[in-house]
Amino acid sequence: MGAEKKNFSPYQRPKRNNNISSSSGAGDTRSGAGDSIDPTGTVVIFVTGRSDMPSLANDSGLYDFLNRKASPMKLNITSKRTNEMSGVMSFVVGDFAQARVLRNLSGIRYKGQKLSIKTSVDDKIASSTGDSGPSQRPSAPPSHGTIDAMRNFMRSRYNNGFLNLENMTQDSILRAAKIIPPGQTRGRSDVGTVMMKVAAELFPETTTISFAMNGIRSLQPISAVSIYFPNLQNLSFKGNNIQYFRDLEYLSGKKLPHLKELILLDNPVRDRDLAKNNDDLSYRSSVLRLFPSIVMLDQVPVTNKISFGLGDILKDDLPEHAVLPAQIKGNFFDNAGTEATALEFLASYLKLFDTNRRSLEHAYDMNATFSLQTMTPISPLQKRKNQAADNWAGYISHSRNLSKIKDLDLRVKKMFYGSKSVVQDGLVTMPETKHDLSDASKFCVDAWQTGGLLPGVCIYICLHGEFEELHHGAQGLMKSFDRTFIIAPAPPGSSAAMNGWKCLIISDQLTIRGYNGSEAWQPELALPMIAGANGVPSAVTTPQVPMPGVSAEQHVKAQELQRLTGLNYPYALQCLTASGWDVAKGVALVEGNRANIPADAWQQPTFS
Repeated sequence: MGAEKKNFSPYQRPKRNNNISSSSGAGDTRSGAGDSIDPTGTVVIFVTGRSDMPSLANDSGLYDFLNRKASPMKLNITSKRTNEMSGVMSFVVGDFAQARVLRNLSGIRYKGQKLSIKTSVDDKIASSTGDSGPSQRPSAPPSHGTIDAMRNFMRSRYNNGFLNLENMTQDSILRAAKIIPPGQTRGRSDVGTVMMKVAAELFPETTTISFAMNGIRSLQPISAVSIYFPNLQNLSFKGNNIQYFRDLEYLSGKKLPHLKELILLDNPVRDRDLAKNNDDLSYRSSVLRLFPSIVMLDQVPVTNKISFGLGDILKDDLPEHAVLPAQIKGNFFDNAGTEATALEFLASYLKLFDTNRRSLEHAYDMNATFSLQTMTPISPLQKRKNQAADNWAGYISHSRNLSKIKDLDLRVKKMFYGSKSVVQDGLVTMPETKHDLSDASKFCVDAWQTGGLLPGVCIYICLHGEFEELHHGAQGLMKSFDRTFIIAPAPPGSSAAMNGWKCLIISDQLTIRGYNGSEAWQPELALPMIAGANGVPSAVTTPQVPMPGVSAEQHVKAQELQRLTGLNYPYALQCLTASGWDVAKGVALVEGNRANIPADAWQQPTFS
């Protein structure tokens, strides 16, 4: 019936097809770069960038870049050659040691391209003693004995969903089978893939894997973990030699969508960043961008654990049939406890914001964040009153408008972290303000208890309102704002609790815009209900009766144009007729001719 059937077929490394031959001296036939071995015995280097990006062949700056990266070794580069057709550049260096240093730089990025660096003595470099470069030993497919040894190894390292792959270089089973663990010098390039496939066949229910203390410099050798364990929840690389964030990219993004915990303690990538910034904020932010699903990093919650003693989240029963358009109903609170807590917090906070901002430092959590966004265009109300543009000088330097700021580093710099920075570097530097808390109609508050944003339950407060911007105590401009707080209970004995705060601020986002009044959130009278089709309640559309000859669709468009421009109903119909019943064109027509529109064309009253 044929040969013996194999139970396991691990990945086999493809046969290498190098056009650079150290024995023939033929060189790279595609590049026309010349002989592989210079007659003087020096070594030829071939550098290739990405084929889908601009060629590096004539980039003279690349030589200086390689020299810097090879430091402290000084390269003796001669016989420079380029080939525009292939995008390959080649040159000669003085000796074997220089060639090995350059070969180890293969994969480094230059001007957005990952360089592929090959030499005419790659085989010699790979077999040399003490080589730490990226070359790994090609070999035949693993034997049955090797696979059996891996199975025994995995069985010895598995326990109830946890696969312990720590310190594999010292494992007696692997050493007896002469199996070099992934990421080690002169190891097989496919050993990590084979190991993960063996482990997945034996223990597909694995949820936790630890690769601690294996000397791993990059996650590339074990990247197959995402293929064979896509539901992995916990992953540790403690005590390895991971140098750069880019070395984590092999498992980042959506490759492990269910990953909840990641440990990178005792790795240069973490230690270097903490030493540079004197805190772990930048480091944690960089890791979270790569692994957005995690909730625990280095055995610390991504956000502080909190619990709220105000009762369970209440979910109002939705009506069987929703009616649109919905009426504006002003403030919203999910329960009485939330309302009392939110209003007490806001009253205390806004009073101190106007009179003594420095004291607000106690109200912020030590890891709190604050961001400010300014919306500088003139508001619709200001346009109607022909008011000049506002002065934004007191805010613009801290404004973190993500639609305008694309640079990631600048986005991070404009975010304030920690109670001290939030207050001293952020709040105190903004102009003086006065919130008129005596008039509740000038503010709208939505607040509810919520889970999911943080490990525990918190209160989410969305505040809309206005304030008067003061200049040296004198009357200033009115401005509208939106502010979102996430607050948590102040722990007993904390600075917040000792200064009278029942809650502390976890997150604070402030958006300031030109003054636009408070009409947008003034409660509307509920529309009367009548029985519609099949007895389903529907709203009576009596606030504005369609004029004769106006269809239902045209009537809806007229009301929309009224809302967007402030025109009254008859003029809205005229404008839509002139613009072909296109609401967007109607808005543009109004804005372009606002100065010529008669006073009786506007809704009465307009805005206060």
